[in-house]
Amino acid sequence: MVNPFLVVTAVVMAIILAVVVIILIIVFGHPDDNESGSRAWIPKTVTGIGLWLAFSSVLILPYDVAARGVVGGSGISVDVLWQICYMTIAIMLCFVIPYSFFYYESNQDPDEAKEKSCWNRQAATALKYTFVFFIVFFIIFICMYAYLREVQIDTHRHAVSAALVVPIPPAGTTPYGGNTRTYPLCVDDPTEIGLPSGFNISSLCASNQFFWKLNVTFPVYVIAFLSFLGWWFFTLFAGVGLIALPLDLINEYRTRPTPMKTSEYFEKKRALGQRATMLIEVGEKIKSDVRKPRSRGDKIKDRKNLREFEKHYYFLKQDYAILKVAHELKGGNPLIPIFKLVLGVLGIGISLSWIIHICVFILPDHPAHQFLNLFFIKLSDVANGKFPLFGVVAYAMWSLYLIWAVVKGNFKLGVRFVFWKIFPMEVNNTLMNAFLANTWVILLCSIPTVQFCVKAFPIYARETSANMLFGTQAEHLEFFRYFWLSNFFIYVIVILSGLTLIWLLVSPQDRSAKIEAILDKMAKEDPRLSTS
Repeated sequence: MVNPFLVVTAVVMAIILAVVVIILIIVFGHPDDNESGSRAWIPKTVTGIGLWLAFSSVLILPYDVAARGVVGGSGISVDVLWQICYMTIAIMLCFVIPYSFFYYESNQDPDEAKEKSCWNRQAATALKYTFVFFIVFFIIFICMYAYLREVQIDTHRHAVSAALVVPIPPAGTTPYGGNTRTYPLCVDDPTEIGLPSGFNISSLCASNQFFWKLNVTFPVYVIAFLSFLGWWFFTLFAGVGLIALPLDLINEYRTRPTPMKTSEYFEKKRALGQRATMLIEVGEKIKSDVRKPRSRGDKIKDRKNLREFEKHYYFLKQDYAILKVAHELKGGNPLIPIFKLVLGVLGIGISLSWIIHICVFILPDHPAHQFLNLFFIKLSDVANGKFPLFGVVAYAMWSLYLIWAVVKGNFKLGVRFVFWKIFPMEVNNTLMNAFLANTWVILLCSIPTVQFCVKAFPIYARETSANMLFGTQAEHLEFFRYFWLSNFFIYVIVILSGLTLIWLLVSPQDRSAKIEAILDKMAKEDPRLSTS
């Protein structure tokens, strides 16, 4: 029997998420993509579906918890829902998003496209790159599935003699209560269960330990494989983002645009013009170098210089936008910096709660405190008359905050390190290639986010389909289990968070590298360039 309340809740949440995703694409989208006709509709549609899937997959867990608590069940097989969701995500990650990304990146002029053969046009070019991406992914997956799909579950088996199943006094006269009871094997005093003193209780029971081995199904292995792949991204980005996200929001408040005099405006604008001129010289140098016959080492150097150029171009745009707001808009809307400050303070609280929960509950062999488990359970405690939606909202805040931290960590590493290409998400200034790249990362990291939440909240998520999927099957797969059962990724998250905190306290600004220093270095290699 289908529970109408859960169905209506799921439909409403799906509609709300769809509206939120559409608003995100509209608010962050670049005007050029709105003027490019139908070319941008494919990546826009794929981005919308991808983000909706990512957020929905994270919110299936509280639905799973609610379905577990409904008398008679929810009427919907949640384990099948998990598999459908993640198999769809697998298709998006391996084919749909890569094709859309390569399709957008290989944009061609309509007149030039007519002169090219069908095999070299935009759609065919994107298909070729996507095919290579898919084949590499598919080969790795099939090799691992063929040899590493066995689950090994550490099992303790106890065989108890019928002599230990005996009638006992009514409840209240014994600590066990009830009418009959199978007594535990750990009873030290035989007289406690009505046997003579000194009786060898071990003669009535037997126990042994063994590994229960079985092969997982294909969909389960796909989920485990994608989760393992996603954990590397999730660990790196979340470890950095948990600290960088709230601190950067507070820094944006500290460095907010303030009204300035006209003389100061023209002085700063002149300085930005000099930076722009120097950046153009660097760009021309890079452009001429790329066109020359180059060795492999030189090509690697060219790519490094190009990424450095892209970062400084991004900083130049940011500084000009701040200068424009400070002068023309007299500092802009004062509520926006205050809103960022409030979000930053709340973010510090959520990030700190995550770190504390990891340290007191996840990492110790014997948890010191249930912490966030108790928080979610109390908010969802229907038996005490509380509204269960509060628990769902709290879980959504903490889990979606992890996704936000992943995006922040991805961008932060791209800004700080030369080898990492950045795809910034900016209001009214985000091209679809940046949307697609971040959607791919978010979608991939949504799987380990759910697994991490299942591991972090085993009491809140007990007896759910997600707990069976991740906690029993995926976590005990060959090869993967050495990383998951040892908490390898969790330790790395804590270490990265600590290093990021030190790093941002020492160097809070992303503009640590100076364009003048880069130009001086290039001038030594090419006398045509000058810093004068």
